[in-house]
Amino acid sequence: MANNTQIQAFVGFEPLQVETIRHTLAKDATPEQFNLFMSTAVAAGLNPMLNHIYCIVYGGKMSIQISVEGIMFLAKRVEGYEGIDVQLVYENDVFKPKRVRGEDGKYYWDVEHEIADDPGKVKGCYAFAYRTGFPAVFEYLKVDEVQHHLSGNNAANWKKYFNDFFKKTVVKRAAKRQYGIEISEDDGVIADNATPDPYVRKDITEEANAATSSETKHSEQQPVSDQSNDITVVQAEIVRAFRKLGVTSKEDQQQALATKYKPKGDKHTLAELKGIHKLLLLEIEDKEAAASASDNLE
Repeated sequence: MANNTQIQAFVGFEPLQVETIRHTLAKDATPEQFNLFMSTAVAAGLNPMLNHIYCIVYGGKMSIQISVEGIMFLAKRVEGYEGIDVQLVYENDVFKPKRVRGEDGKYYWDVEHEIADDPGKVKGCYAFAYRTGFPAVFEYLKVDEVQHHLSGNNAANWKKYFNDFFKKTVVKRAAKRQYGIEISEDDGVIADNATPDPYVRKDITEEANAATSSETKHSEQQPVSDQSNDITVVQAEIVRAFRKLGVTSKEDQQQALATKYKPKGDKHTLAELKGIHKLLLLEIEDKEAAASASDNLE
């Protein structure tokens, strides 16, 4: 049965922009999912093209995730915004959170923090969110409180970018509390109690393998000429993805395909190539987002 759902018009976005988002940032979404995603973005005042909000689709299910950039974009629009300070705490640091009494007679959080020359391991992270006319909001998490991420759906990314992920989690919590930002996020593909981040991606190897199995059944029904054309297109996309990751030589690309992405048979099937391309795209997103996170938070 044909899907008659139409892509809607969205306030603040030109038709060409909507089409660009539809075929790039939300290319895996169904029309219904895409309309919901864009409606959420418009209602929140966020722009997918500026990395404010993400549409993640796995196994047919959509997850709408707000990035730290999106939270900060909304925070900066709040009257009185004065910025957020974030800092990791290491085991050899002198770190003493304390309650101090303000001039208004109320008690607020403050910290004494001296960074050690030989800091050791990370043990916590804190942030202060400032707003004119309001007391600073203090947010502190111990490293134990985010350890579950190291064995969850996004374990590989958390292990690789732990410090950045930790800081972004605390920044988002402080920003939401201080600036009254309330956005419902669908955490369907994130581990329980996790805070979504712009480049948090779960390991999709199993999903890719499952998709490969499904694609293999489909490809068996395709004419050989059609499969050949599709393979050529996907191979070209894989080459472009490799280049973005810095793997520019043909020999290195072939080596990766023969070892890291070893085919099950004599050569890669169309389904296997599509799975490889999807994994490479996620790796590119993670790399670019990690660089962006470092620039924003350091």
